[in-house]
Amino acid sequence: MAGDLINLKIMRRKAEWTLCILFLILLFVSECPARGIKRSDITRSPDELYGDTILGDVSFGSIKFNPIQILFNEIPVSLEVDLPHDNSMQFQLGFIYPSSENSGLRKVFESMGPNGDATSDGLFSYRKSPYNNYGLSFKFELRSYGKILYFGPQFMYKYCFYKEATFPIFNGSITRDITESKYSNILGFGFVFGRQSDKGEIVYDWYGGFGVRLRLMSVTTVKIVDSPRPVSYPNTRENFTSFYPFINLGVRIGFKLWKTEKI
Repeated sequence: MAGDLINLKIMRRKAEWTLCILFLILLFVSECPARGIKRSDITRSPDELYGDTILGDVSFGSIKFNPIQILFNEIPVSLEVDLPHDNSMQFQLGFIYPSSENSGLRKVFESMGPNGDATSDGLFSYRKSPYNNYGLSFKFELRSYGKILYFGPQFMYKYCFYKEATFPIFNGSITRDITESKYSNILGFGFVFGRQSDKGEIVYDWYGGFGVRLRLMSVTTVKIVDSPRPVSYPNTRENFTSFYPFINLGVRIGFKLWKTEKI
């Protein structure tokens, strides 16, 4: 019961931080009138207005960062490139890193498996935790911009792993330490929508998304310490496959990109 209360407090604190960040960003944006992003902004030099050849700076996209993903131990950077007819394509690359072993958020996901085995099931499975992995993520979006919202398909791939990580599992009054390695490949397809606006050079990208993902996970158990019993070295390998839906909400903040060309 005490463990459940601690888990609820940690998750509540995480939700509070997320809402706080979203509120501060929304408050900052609301200081100026919202408007759709100008997808072909042009600045001209006064000396060139009457020349035969006019050179101007044209915005061709933006580079953005998602501050909320830091709460999930991922640093994602997105590059959006404008296409003709109010379309664009966006590439996102994310770096995944683990929390310290003493992190409260990481401990929430420590497994509760029976008989000295870690579990791969449930929302708080250690093997599904976002706080114990190294890895990379990649997303690709094709966007079509309307008068208010943009929308389009999204493709994603994530590779994450931990190598010979040790964590406790609980079986009644007995605590066991299990050491294992995990390698996970996640493929996903979804639909994204949102509104992108700008304030000067700064771009705000509010988005939502939903879809399905396929997780292919391979786990090798190296050893299990069951004190005061001897250490066990099972060296067993298991493969897990899961198919599940997802929902995303968030915001990206960034800057316009410019190029000089004849206009």
